[in-house]
Amino acid sequence: MSASIDPGSASFLVGDLARLMRLEFERRIAEEPVAVTPAEARVLAHVARGGQTRQHVLAERLGIGPMSLTGFLDRLEAQGLIARIADPRDGRAKLVALTEAAGPVLATIARAGVAARATARSGISEADWLRFQDVTRRAIENLRRARGGVGEDAGPEERRS
Repeated sequence: MSASIDPGSASFLVGDLARLMRLEFERRIAEEPVAVTPAEARVLAHVARGGQTRQHVLAERLGIGPMSLTGFLDRLEAQGLIARIADPRDGRAKLVALTEAAGPVLATIARAGVAARATARSGISEADWLRFQDVTRRAIENLRRARGGVGEDAGPEERRS
């Protein structure tokens, strides 16, 4: 039995890029004067990206278990950076929302993200980088359509259901 695995396939390349970008981002966050861990910074960034989001959807987006996320959320809530509020559509479910206090922390996180992306972009022309982003967005959209448009990156209405 011969299995043909192509380590240069788009799936492996995107996976490697995501892993290495995360490591560079985490390294940059660790160097910043911010009172959150790199993992907590990722949680805050994903809440900022998606707005108020149900906890289970946030865990799926981050690729972590709900129990791991709960620990991060407990610490972020204790720092006053997030609030867990009842979902108006289902009072049993909780939405994760940023607080005003998260603003300065998010600014620091954004700086770390800019620095990580600058490292990744080194030696890549603006046109090539923009083309890469465009192609990546189209591939993501193709995969979303294949899933019926519902999933970890669903729109606000799907996130709350």
